Amino acid sequence: MGWPHQWRYRFCFSLMIIYMSVTCIIACALFWNFAVSGHNAAEEPNSSNINTNSLVPVCAVKHEWLYDSLHNCSAFNNLTFDKFIANGWTKVVHRAKTANGKNVAIKSVNINGKDISDCSKTESVLSCGNKAAEKLGREIEMLRVLHHETIVEMKNFCMKNDGDHCIKQAAIITEIGEPLTNLRLLQMTWKQRLQLIQDLTRTLHYAEHSPLGTIGLSDLRRQQFILVDSRLKLADLDDIIIGDPSCTTTHDCSNLKTVIPCISNHCSGYNARMNIQKSLVEFGPYIFIKHGVPHESRGKLEKLRLLWQNSNATTVQLLSTAMLL
Repeated sequence: MGWPHQWRYRFCFSLMIIYMSVTCIIACALFWNFAVSGHNAAEEPNSSNINTNSLVPVCAVKHEWLYDSLHNCSAFNNLTFDKFIANGWTKVVHRAKTANGKNVAIKSVNINGKDISDCSKTESVLSCGNKAAEKLGREIEMLRVLHHETIVEMKNFCMKNDGDHCIKQAAIITEIGEPLTNLRLLQMTWKQRLQLIQDLTRTLHYAEHSPLGTIGLSDLRRQQFILVDSRLKLADLDDIIIGDPSCTTTHDCSNLKTVIPCISNHCSGYNARMNIQKSLVEFGPYIFIKHGVPHESRGKLEKLRLLWQNSNATTVQLLSTAMLL
């Protein structure tokens, strides 16, 4: 016997409600999946609104470093840390003794430095610590390539990753020297100042003609140099700029005292010019003191001072003039 008409109507109506409900649930699920996918796409690492606190830095050490004869992490185990020397935004420097009693300098990450402190306000401590280690790694790279009598010598280095969270560690062993303080500069004899002048011009010349091409010493300050056996040496290389700035017209290079031409889309000679100007500001008041200068050298020293002030002077001219003192 068939259902009464009203029950058949109610049964069909119920099926329609169930069908519509299921359809709505499926539609909502598809819409939510699309929205989540769109949100994730917007949060790719190249996006400016990435949440860096949730990221674990990429764990990698340059392959060629592992086979460098100076890459020797075990060398640090044989050192006896002796004395704190200095610290900066990224690095801390200690004096240490080798097994045979020789003094060396140890550079490592300054976990209490300004770089990590400022970075940790927006990023994880792990990420900030690794960035500081990578900056020290850049200095390792510079010291592996740049070898000169006016650049501090790297004895050994260590760059490795520890633990499951890729904690980067970096440290450098270099020759040790004497800080170039104002008092030390003022107390120099003429012979010592002459050596400093010639070493400084050698540094400027090498910076313009290094194996990496022209390099800019963006942080050229007296504090970046040390005296090693009375010879001036650049000891801090992590802020080196490789290559002259790019440009479209000469106007892009006109923020110096002289006109720098734009050649092949680069401000030709920009780094050399900036290095000369910065070195004059930092060292000029100390190296051109007339006290103690032999009479026969005073005229040559004045000639060098005027040349150094000349906005068109080259590193070749400075070096050749300094060697005639």
